[in-house]
Amino acid sequence: MKRFLAQHSALFILAGLCVALALVSPGFRSVANMQSVAQRTAVVGVLALGELLVVLAAGIDLSVGSVAALGGVAGCLAIVQLGLPWPVGLLAGVGAGLACGLLTGLLATKGRIAPFIVTLGMMMAARGMTLVISGAKPVFGLPKNFLIIGGTVQEWWWMPVAIMIVLAAVFSLMLRYTQFGRALYAVGGNAEAARLSGIPVDRVRIIAFSVSGAMAGLAGMMLASRSSIASPTAAEMHELYAIAACVIGGASLTGGEGGAFAAIAGALIMMVLYNFCNINNISVDWQQVLVGALLVVLVFYDTWRKRRAGLLRD
Repeated sequence: MKRFLAQHSALFILAGLCVALALVSPGFRSVANMQSVAQRTAVVGVLALGELLVVLAAGIDLSVGSVAALGGVAGCLAIVQLGLPWPVGLLAGVGAGLACGLLTGLLATKGRIAPFIVTLGMMMAARGMTLVISGAKPVFGLPKNFLIIGGTVQEWWWMPVAIMIVLAAVFSLMLRYTQFGRALYAVGGNAEAARLSGIPVDRVRIIAFSVSGAMAGLAGMMLASRSSIASPTAAEMHELYAIAACVIGGASLTGGEGGAFAAIAGALIMMVLYNFCNINNISVDWQQVLVGALLVVLVFYDTWRKRRAGLLRD
């Protein structure tokens, strides 16, 4: 019973939070507001799924927000300036993210550079490249069909949510039933033991970073679709949202723990809190304080829990 509660704690927190906010704030339970929360969650949820793979392998990816902006701008430039069909532009955005993730993974593994440093550098480089290729200007003139994936077209408001749920199901099955999924947990739990058992640790981590980059590129295209423009300043702070979603969902920053749907639940909890703050006119500054404080508390709790269980040394 205790294990069940621990594994599904994010869902219980989410249910309790939604009930409490619905009672306190009548505007929260309106259909339009629920749709808005769901659409915002979709972008953060897709980012969190990619981030989760890196976290499971005992890494961290601070670049996903900047890579999302790069993917969104690159893909939309391909559509608007090169005249490519929007599905090809979508693939271009995902491909740009994949390339960034692959480079990050190679530098972190083959270059033996700490993931924190590599992804911090990629965060700045990707944001700078986004400003260069866009001329520091938003990309306008996106076709109406492309706006469907972000839910901008009213009758298709559910599309980004559907994309997130399908991806979460794929990631959940992959983590639970594939050799790569089992290898991720093994590498995050004890990399040296995984290496001795024949698991290609570097390859697993490179794939994790690559998928994280691809998911960031997709999230960037979804965000551009939802906004009807691709902004070079888009997705700022989204790397923290993705990390916080994983941690709220029960993932451990020391690796080896976490799940796909739990990360989605974490993203939804984040967006519900943000939405409540917006409805009640709480400033953006205080919203950032809330996210930062929540992340620190959760990481502290995870560290304390593992030390108590004897899984970490001082």
